[in-house]
Amino acid sequence: MNQFVLVFIVSALVLITPKVWCSPWIGTLEPQLHRDLETLSEWGVLDAAVTSFPVPWKGIAQQLESVNPDQLAAIPSIAAKRLKHYLKVHQTQAGQSVISLYAANEDSRFTDFSGLQAQKVQFNITKEMYVGRWAGQISANYGRAGKKHFDESFIAYQFGDWNLRLGSMSQWWGPAQSSSLILSNNARPIPSLALSRSEATRSNHKLLKYLGPWFFTMQVGQLENERHIADTKIWSTRFNFKPISNLEVGVSWNAMWGGKGRGNSLSDFVDVITFETECISTIENCVDGLDSPIGNHHAGIDFIYTAQVFERPVSFYGQRIGEDKREYFNVTDSATLLGISSYFLGSKIYLESSDTNVDCSNQAVPSYNCYYEHGVYKSGYRFYDRSIGSTFDSDAKALTFGIKKQFQNGDLLDIEINRLELNRDEIKPSPVVNGLQEELIRLSGSYQTQFGDWLVKAGADIFHGDIDYGLDSNVKSKTNSLFYAQIKYRLN
Repeated sequence: MNQFVLVFIVSALVLITPKVWCSPWIGTLEPQLHRDLETLSEWGVLDAAVTSFPVPWKGIAQQLESVNPDQLAAIPSIAAKRLKHYLKVHQTQAGQSVISLYAANEDSRFTDFSGLQAQKVQFNITKEMYVGRWAGQISANYGRAGKKHFDESFIAYQFGDWNLRLGSMSQWWGPAQSSSLILSNNARPIPSLALSRSEATRSNHKLLKYLGPWFFTMQVGQLENERHIADTKIWSTRFNFKPISNLEVGVSWNAMWGGKGRGNSLSDFVDVITFETECISTIENCVDGLDSPIGNHHAGIDFIYTAQVFERPVSFYGQRIGEDKREYFNVTDSATLLGISSYFLGSKIYLESSDTNVDCSNQAVPSYNCYYEHGVYKSGYRFYDRSIGSTFDSDAKALTFGIKKQFQNGDLLDIEINRLELNRDEIKPSPVVNGLQEELIRLSGSYQTQFGDWLVKAGADIFHGDIDYGLDSNVKSKTNSLFYAQIKYRLN
């Protein structure tokens, strides 16, 4: 996709009609707003499906307008005030312009929901615009050595209950706080054409209303040219809904297909989504056990169940994502994420465990090095060398404890501790482990505050652990640190 063309189209639309409308999604410029939305959902203030980020404003805006923050407990009251403030800004402006600068002493190895990418230095200029039923965002990003890209730029049109979007936008599928096994913002956002429901609240349709609040999206994107199979396509779809007020369920499916030297026609795409097979060997007549669905499939389910315990929400959640190697919907070779969260002393606390150390069933002998990998698409389930799913990539066990504190004045404090086991067999091709076995403790934290139109965030990551260099049991303890700061300025 030529993103310069996208920038031209968005700019032209600003001149077409003066009618001001509203941004379609919550948190495209400030991802932390999704935390407020989760808080209000867990406390039962809003009735919406919130495990697909970003979430549409439509429907939620109407619910939010009837909320009186002064009648809520302290934690949901702060969240409601912030969301109502941003909603008012969206409704009274034709868009926002933001300049930001991010700088660190090293490239970041792991990312989190805040969306800070791996570059050591990045300067960004973003212009958000709404005109009639159209919405657009131009985001120009400049890094070291003259590198630049237009990630987070998009154009969208809303018609009825649906939204059509062209561009690249960070997404997060699932209820976890530290990562997602199928789609997170660990990698750069993938340029895509997407059709999505324009709201995540309850439908008025006589049949669909029994689903409770729900959201659906389907997308076709294209990966980078600098990979084993250039210009690989990716099909992504997700449906999440709340059949009862305290339970949300999501079903997701991604499939990589096409690319240079592969079938890229409509009929080839139909073969992918109908699970037609091809032989994984070079022999003409494929024997049983050597045929596999065309493309690189990942699919699975996630859930979050919230109960009220001692007048505060306690949430239990999980995600199970497998490499879809068997016919139809028989998902195999699955990785698992489990977690629990609640609120204490004005903070959200959570404990999560994820395991992508998968023993793949299609191997002749027990073997790892297969999750997020593929025999045809050898660059794996990655975009520009970073996992599209888990921030810890494959062959990784992670135990995470986190605290998220939101103050009355809007300041944010995040603290997270990870215990990581990476690459036990020392032959993992993942870029985040460099072929070494590691057992690490990672302490990360950040603080965000606002001064008028200035938003300042500072943080640090400290790693300590044992790294096995594979030379006569040469295990060394090592400590690394990352310090970073981000400054944003809103021009209007």
